[in-house]
Amino acid sequence: MEHLGHLTEIGYRVIGPIVVLAGMGYLLGRRIAATAEVLAKILLYLMIPIFVFLKILESSLAGAAYGSIVVFSALVFVALWGVAWAVSRLRRHDPPLRGAFANTAILYNSANFAIPVMDLAFSLDPAARTYAVAVQAIVAAFQGLAAYTVGAFIAAAGSGPIGHAVRRVFCLPYAYALLAALVLKWSGVDAEKLQKVHIFWQPAAYISQAYVPMALVTLGAQLACVRLVRVPLDLALSAALRLLAGPLLALALVKIIGVTGLLAQVLIIGAAGPSAVAGVVVAIEFKNRPDFAASAVPLSTIGAGLTVPVVIFLVQEFIAIV
Repeated sequence: MEHLGHLTEIGYRVIGPIVVLAGMGYLLGRRIAATAEVLAKILLYLMIPIFVFLKILESSLAGAAYGSIVVFSALVFVALWGVAWAVSRLRRHDPPLRGAFANTAILYNSANFAIPVMDLAFSLDPAARTYAVAVQAIVAAFQGLAAYTVGAFIAAAGSGPIGHAVRRVFCLPYAYALLAALVLKWSGVDAEKLQKVHIFWQPAAYISQAYVPMALVTLGAQLACVRLVRVPLDLALSAALRLLAGPLLALALVKIIGVTGLLAQVLIIGAAGPSAVAGVVVAIEFKNRPDFAASAVPLSTIGAGLTVPVVIFLVQEFIAIV
């Protein structure tokens, strides 16, 4: 009964706000044309870079943690691709569907879903929350780079303007914000020192505080723009790979590479996120079954509302913070 109460609390405290804010965004997206596009640009070009920059500087991440995060992100990407490719072969998908199917499994919403989840899941411990968000910000940067490089290659299946897709990620400022924060941190400039530059820090802090609700409203607006395609079994398999195989493979990988404690918790929870909108972007770019990719996003996002609280509960119950 105690475990059930804890699980219910996680669902209420973490998923409840996500549902409310994403629901508001969905209603806005249905009511006002171009809502999703405008909100996404504000998020990508202003709010995410500032949020990532501040959270990295505020975090207690040590040098060794960065290496573990990158290694984990690369391994989980490869492992999920292998599983998705095998399932796709068994289903005898044609090449376009195989590419879309793989990308919906390996690319997950690590920015405007997983980062808010970390902020809410660890909200009772401010230090843990800052650490968790900083870790997820690095994962999000890796996923963004992977989406427009490896994901583009998968979607293109050997043809199409790969260079154009790769250039997209270098036009997004969050990668540069992450790099700037890491350089400052390694140079000995942390959040405490930067706070003395009040004219910069205070506006940045205001924007950072607005990131989580803005990200969730944007997610809802994006969901209002997609149209479902009727391939229920393949969509169900895609969602299962993303929401179930993702955290299970993540659990195996943190054991293999020796990651423990809070870092392990964050990496596993993050890997339980739903399919990323980036998968739809590259599918549209290369005419690679965008209907399937667009359908996978809302289905897995709705499913994540049921699976992510369970993952958070299991991780926090059985992986101790040391």
